[in-house]
Amino acid sequence: MTVADERRADEDQGTAAGAQPEPEQRTTSVAPPGSYRMITPTDWFRIPLRNERKRVNAVQSLVDITYPKRDDLATKRHELRELLTQIADKAVSQVGIELYLSTQSVFGIPIPASLLVTAEPEDPSVPGVLPVQMLADGIKDKYKENADVTVVKLAIGEVVRCRRKELTAESKELGQPEERPNTLLDFYLPVPNSGAWMVLSFSTPLIEVADAQVEMFDAIAGTFRWS
Repeated sequence: MTVADERRADEDQGTAAGAQPEPEQRTTSVAPPGSYRMITPTDWFRIPLRNERKRVNAVQSLVDITYPKRDDLATKRHELRELLTQIADKAVSQVGIELYLSTQSVFGIPIPASLLVTAEPEDPSVPGVLPVQMLADGIKDKYKENADVTVVKLAIGEVVRCRRKELTAESKELGQPEERPNTLLDFYLPVPNSGAWMVLSFSTPLIEVADAQVEMFDAIAGTFRWS
């Protein structure tokens, strides 16, 4: 495991977007944190999303790591670059801050997994800070019996944890069968001193190792710290 770079509010990848209070409030209240830290496995590759140049460079670096022989594997390199670009662009459209993709393999077999970090700004229509339990109840209403939604306590305080299964349109396009949906684990983290939320969205397509992967996802979320 390795400590991810500390995210700073003035950098593209780590600001808790939408978490800043109104200007007139800053002199009378404590400002929300502008950065965070998190520990991720060393074989997870990070793609920053808010800066286009950094995003493109990260995609190219992952292509080079996966297929280092440029001439012999030109077609595979092109296909992987196109796929990663699509995945990154989709994450950007979801207001993503950063995306992690697992490069782990066991006996030569890839163990795919991903983590998308997003920020949900304050909702002007909701006065004050939304209680964690209230958010959990809303998520339960949304997914009904198709999700396991609980309020859990991490080092940063109480958060909402939601485990469910889903097969997205993108997964179908990649040929993933309907009987093998992705296992998703989402953590909704309230940003202190604000009405904003940080969301950690983990995913794995392998049903056979889903429980083990979820244990790892829980461990990663447990390392999250505001700074």
